[in-house]
Amino acid sequence: MQLELWLDESGDFVSDHKDYLNPSLVGGVLVEKGDITEESARQMIGKDYVHFNQEGGHENMALLEAIKEKHGELVIFQNKERVKIIDGDTTYLNVLAEGIIQLLLRLSAMYGDFELDILIATRKNMEKGYGIIEEQEYEERLRERIIVGLARKVLTRKNKWKYDVHFGDARKSSRLMLADGVCNTYLTRTSSKFTSEQKDRIEELYQNQFIFSFFENSPRQDIERRLAEGDISEVIFECFLESNKEFKEPYLSIALEQLQELDEYGQRIQLRNISSEIETFIKIERNYHFIRPVLIAMQEELLPKLKEFDIEMPEFHLDIILYLYSLYTREGSMKANEQDRLFMEQLALVKDIMVKFEYYNLYKLRRAIHQKNLMDIHGSIADSTKAISILEEMVQLLDLLEDEALDTDEPDMYETLGKAYGTRGQGYAMLIHQDKQNLEKAIDDYDQALKHFTIDVDEERQYLYKAQAYSEGEEFEKAISCLFQASEVDQNAGLEGLLRTFKEEEVPREIYKYFTYYKIMAASKVSGNDALADKMYEALNQENISVDELGANYRSIHPMQFIYWNMAIYLFKKGKDKLANTYLNNGIERCDSQYSGVTIKVIQLGMYAEKLRITMEKGNNQQIEHVKNELHGRFNTLKKAPNARFIFEYLQEIDETQLDDIEKVEQLIRLTRCIN
Repeated sequence: MQLELWLDESGDFVSDHKDYLNPSLVGGVLVEKGDITEESARQMIGKDYVHFNQEGGHENMALLEAIKEKHGELVIFQNKERVKIIDGDTTYLNVLAEGIIQLLLRLSAMYGDFELDILIATRKNMEKGYGIIEEQEYEERLRERIIVGLARKVLTRKNKWKYDVHFGDARKSSRLMLADGVCNTYLTRTSSKFTSEQKDRIEELYQNQFIFSFFENSPRQDIERRLAEGDISEVIFECFLESNKEFKEPYLSIALEQLQELDEYGQRIQLRNISSEIETFIKIERNYHFIRPVLIAMQEELLPKLKEFDIEMPEFHLDIILYLYSLYTREGSMKANEQDRLFMEQLALVKDIMVKFEYYNLYKLRRAIHQKNLMDIHGSIADSTKAISILEEMVQLLDLLEDEALDTDEPDMYETLGKAYGTRGQGYAMLIHQDKQNLEKAIDDYDQALKHFTIDVDEERQYLYKAQAYSEGEEFEKAISCLFQASEVDQNAGLEGLLRTFKEEEVPREIYKYFTYYKIMAASKVSGNDALADKMYEALNQENISVDELGANYRSIHPMQFIYWNMAIYLFKKGKDKLANTYLNNGIERCDSQYSGVTIKVIQLGMYAEKLRITMEKGNNQQIEHVKNELHGRFNTLKKAPNARFIFEYLQEIDETQLDDIEKVEQLIRLTRCIN
């Protein structure tokens, strides 16, 4: 089901304290895609521009009837409580966000799977002619509210639905003029603009299932209500959101005082709720860009505050430390080293030996990933192997202790052991270019990992790792098969069918599937398997999937930089040098983010090497020297890194003195492209 929603506002969200006026609202038209086009909307209006606060009741009613004839639904997000949050702009954004959240959940209940394309009228100062809120800030603030609201209301969702947000000018878009008519009619429904018969008809046209009320979406009201209900964990989480900074000072201390009054069991439950909410963003939503500053603020401010209030809960400290550790290791950031010290300090405070053992194993696995990302591949494999040995022994011990009455034919499921196998498999996968036997080792580890996972996203990840490993080993048919398995799609659906399932979800949720797809496409093109590569490229075009769109909808560095790079590789091989250079430069630029760590810088080195290889093929001496100078600077930066020894061991001691040797340049490309 593909739907469209067009939204405008009526009222100014400033004068709602005046009780004699109906409160401001947001509203518009919900319609199945294609039922009303921009052209048909203009025909319904009958002119190029209209503002319905200047029209009579008859014109308003005719418009509503025309919308209903086209199977459109009239949607209203109202602010009946006349809540004002800071200023009119912020109030408007909260009404808009909460309305979208409630509508998404309603549509999920009605249709299950759906896509919703949302077009919102930008707020304009009609006298000065510029936006009250800058569009980028406008969008970021709206998205944050929707992301948090959805995560709170539906932590995991089986239905596949997604939404996209766009902005338009209600003075130019006929569809937004329809939305203006819907808003204005509802705002003025009690006025003398309408006859009593028209007022009765208005009540019939606006169905209650699409009228949503702004009740609990004022952050201040929401926080105060949650405090009254004892929902301390949500109050603490809200205080650390970027948009709620102004509420941290008055409410965080109140929440911590309430938390202090609970017994140890109650404190543990509340803090565990915060951990679960964070895990949702990392594991389910994969929204690292959003949760990163929240975790940093919690580690720097919340954890010391807990000590001030004598709330001793080292397990919660360990959760925050490990979650942030996981984000740092994804970036290849040296900041992860500080997490080592913090972790060990808190681990010593854990009293339960089994809990301590569990956290220590999680840490060792995270440490192994950190080692891999810092190019200490053999150290990572060694640490993973130790963890596997310990955990396998523990599983055997549990088998001996298991009550025979509970014995089943099902294999032992132990998630931590699955993670250990998966981590070691990633290490072996990065060594496939050295020895093809490492492909077999990697695949065996991923298969072992699959035996110990029961959660869909964990199983999906292992199939993606397998697909990437097969791609490194140039076994492309197996790589494609694993990508289909990761997506739970029958191969008979074809590449177009596979890509359609990617599109059913928001880009951040599917980004690693896109990465794997582009990796296989580029690798098969390089290896000479043109038939497969070109078929994959054509499928992307058929489904209107572009790298530009992916980059616009995914703000983090990894794996977007690889998607740019792999697209560039394919295009270079197709002779589309100009476009390929654009994507290669986009990938290089993405790696220059303030969040990029050492691993990202090594990958960026490979992109520059790719650029050098192409310029050497073209024979442009001036351009060759320019790229070499860029590479010199990147090599010098890496030589200063604390883990420089491991980096250059992994790079087989290739440095800036060997850039005239095309074989060394190509080797540098191979070594960096396989980083996972």
